[in-house]
Amino acid sequence: INGNGTLELLAKKMVGLVGKHTHLIPFVMFALGFIICAVGPGAIPSLAIVPVIAIPVAISAGVNPIMTAVIGDLGVMSGRMSPLTPESAVVRELMKEQGMKGNTLPIMLSLTITALVVAVLVYVYYKGWQVDTSVYGKQEKLPKFNVHQWLSLLGLLVLAVGALFLSWNVGLTGFLVGSVLIILGSGEEKKAVSAIPWNVILMVMGVGILMNIISLSGGIDIMVGALEKVMSQRTASMIMAVAAGIMSFFSSGLGVVFPTLIPTASGLSASLGVDAVQMVAVIVIGGTVSGFTPISTTGALIMAGVAQQENAEERFPQNRLFVELFAVSFIALAVLALFAFIGVYGWIGV
Repeated sequence: INGNGTLELLAKKMVGLVGKHTHLIPFVMFALGFIICAVGPGAIPSLAIVPVIAIPVAISAGVNPIMTAVIGDLGVMSGRMSPLTPESAVVRELMKEQGMKGNTLPIMLSLTITALVVAVLVYVYYKGWQVDTSVYGKQEKLPKFNVHQWLSLLGLLVLAVGALFLSWNVGLTGFLVGSVLIILGSGEEKKAVSAIPWNVILMVMGVGILMNIISLSGGIDIMVGALEKVMSQRTASMIMAVAAGIMSFFSSGLGVVFPTLIPTASGLSASLGVDAVQMVAVIVIGGTVSGFTPISTTGALIMAGVAQQENAEERFPQNRLFVELFAVSFIALAVLALFAFIGVYGWIGV
């Protein structure tokens, strides 16, 4: 779907919907990021796709490209726990292993609310309503979706309906839909296979083996005991959220934060009287929304995308961008900690 231009054309058409209201482009990118991530690819490839679309669109419209890329990636992060994504499958499995119901929809809702609040704060910080009218580009006349692109969109719809309402296996359904599209000439199998994040798949498998060894050797019990000493029923969610966020500054949420901390949720729930699903939610949110530091993949991709633009060093100095991306991560972590402490995630049913 990405290879045949469907996502790129969809993005341009969505941006075109705002017309002269170019100050709304960042929130169109938020919605686009959510859609691209939630329909199946997950956050890892989507976090690379969205800045590539968002930065040149923002510059041509006179909108701050850093703000637009950050808000677009927050949209990606919102869709991470969609039932169709591989990350959601990992979290569901980790939850089921502890006797919890593997439903990630409430976690996705909590993640979306948190990301939206952070997006608004980022928008206010960059004064997103101020648009440079001197750099408007010419309105591009967009082509219509061709037959193969319509088939691709239909394939996404089948996958979404099947997984959400008919309990179809996401992986097998996605493989079947992709195979049918290739047979119909709507995609190239070489591009599709090369786009699969094999390194991430191998990393998750390896971490899964490691976590099984740690669990069997009693490592999880030791971690739970250490956390119990610094937590109370009131502060448990906040401390876990901050721990997940800080770990996410320097490591992968999917490969390190989730498999390390989620297995502690049921033990802490039993000993402290906190809701286990809520603990999983703050771990997932912490391991996701605070990943904008320049030393993380998300932050590095935004820096690289901005650096490729004309006169980038003068308009967007690297030192300032470095600090701003760290600031976004800390703002996201502060919002998460506050919401966890006052019990927002409990109010919305997590």
